Amino acid sequence: MNIKGMSWFKGYVRCILRGKYKELFLNLAIKDDISIWDFKMLNSQEAVFSIAIKDFFKLKPILRRTYTRAHVIKRSGFPFILAGLSRRKGLGIGLFFFIMLIYLFSSMIWTINIEGNEKIKDAEIYAAMEQLGIHRGMFKFQLDDFEEIQYQMLNSLHNSAYIGVKLKGTSLYFTVVEKVRPEKELIEGPINLVAGKDAVISSILAEKGLPLFKVNDRVKKGDILISGIMGNEEHNQLVTAKGVVKGVVWYEAVATVPLKQEWREYTGNFLERYYLAIGNRMVKYKGYGKIPYSNYQLSSSLKRLSVYQHDLPVGLVVERVLEYEEKSRIISEADAYQIALEQTKKDLFSTIGSDGEILSEKVLHRSTEHDKVTIKILFEVLENIAVPQPIIQGE
Repeated sequence: MNIKGMSWFKGYVRCILRGKYKELFLNLAIKDDISIWDFKMLNSQEAVFSIAIKDFFKLKPILRRTYTRAHVIKRSGFPFILAGLSRRKGLGIGLFFFIMLIYLFSSMIWTINIEGNEKIKDAEIYAAMEQLGIHRGMFKFQLDDFEEIQYQMLNSLHNSAYIGVKLKGTSLYFTVVEKVRPEKELIEGPINLVAGKDAVISSILAEKGLPLFKVNDRVKKGDILISGIMGNEEHNQLVTAKGVVKGVVWYEAVATVPLKQEWREYTGNFLERYYLAIGNRMVKYKGYGKIPYSNYQLSSSLKRLSVYQHDLPVGLVVERVLEYEEKSRIISEADAYQIALEQTKKDLFSTIGSDGEILSEKVLHRSTEHDKVTIKILFEVLENIAVPQPIIQGE
């Protein structure tokens, strides 16, 4: 146990002890359960020690028995600070209100953090909070029981499976676990494989079912490629058609690339400005003056003051001013054309996926107007066009 630290709140004094029987004084004090610490011999006649205020007045009988004298040389602790403030009322009142202000701020909720949500928008969650009276700047004691908050939030947010509520310092945390929507189940029972797009068949491989088209046949979206109905009308068998049908599909893509390319390049020069943050207000205390950069970007970070891992609504904001230069260059029409071509291919693969294969490309239109190159390209793509469709019996 830290005796000195505990006694600071109750007050303690540092004393000098004079006399012949200092060792006997120390032994008798320990015997009477009087707490003495930092006992140190200065010479054969003097020693110093620290003692709590409440125990100091118990020393008189021991001092008398050991023919020693103790004199206070230093007073420390909270009671002496209060005594000093009582003589300086203005400072005491200011300190009292400062402590009350810190306590008031630490009793409020200043930040609300939402995590875990992907499909549920933050705006929906904040709206559900507002219905429960939860908002920034409210007092902690105004919060309902966490279980009640969870129950009400789950009722408001139908796509949530669980909502965790946690209070840490002046921050309120909501952890949202969304309902997992099962992926579309594989179609059970008899199915046909139909064309998902208009195409010309390049190859058809039927593992199960009856193919209805041949290579080089043109099909439209929805045409049955491999039928799951085997046999004739009187004696037929329904099966789950399986197979791969590759078809040639055509896509048109348009891209525009400016001949003048512009970007920002940071110079490495920066300056910092500091603000004292109290609640939602900021007061600048360092970094005055005009920003010397003509082009700059701001970035800031907040460091909150915390006490025993509890964040207080008081902190330091460091704002960094980064200088940058506007850069530009003029590219040739040939370079712009290549950039546009790569852009259209990238967009195309995001549509057809990695299984698709570009067979050819044909520029339908190419123009240069207003310092921009615009191209329109027709892509010939080979991809699997077969998609499952359930067979509804009785039709």
